[in-house]
Amino acid sequence: MPTHSVAQLAIETRFEANWIDNDVELRFENEARKQPEGPFIRLRIENLRSRLVGIAGNRHLYRRPGWISMQCFVVTKKGTQACGVMADAAIAIFEGQQFSSITCRESEVLRLGDDGKGFWQINAKVFFDYDFQVTIN
Repeated sequence: MPTHSVAQLAIETRFEANWIDNDVELRFENEARKQPEGPFIRLRIENLRSRLVGIAGNRHLYRRPGWISMQCFVVTKKGTQACGVMADAAIAIFEGQQFSSITCRESEVLRLGDDGKGFWQINAKVFFDYDFQVTIN
């Protein structure tokens, strides 16, 4: 039965193990580090409200949806191609994959542009869900 923290750890672990571009620094939530000077990607995980999908006796089955947001940054005034390639590579790690009881689904790309801090930003999202069971006494 995945919990929020177990699902987050599984997603972070998969991302770190499968990211192959050593020139792009990986960032995770709530890390106290200096802003990179080169390209970087920040991983964020959002969980939405669970919904009841089944009942069997005293067991309730819930489905928890969410999305993986991979915020891709490259230095401004260098074009958008490198940032787009980074977003595509990040999506490929998750889209259509199943691992640790997590099912990854479709993706989307949001082009945010200049962040005002010297970086160009594109956000890649992959939507996911996982089921968990709760025993009611």
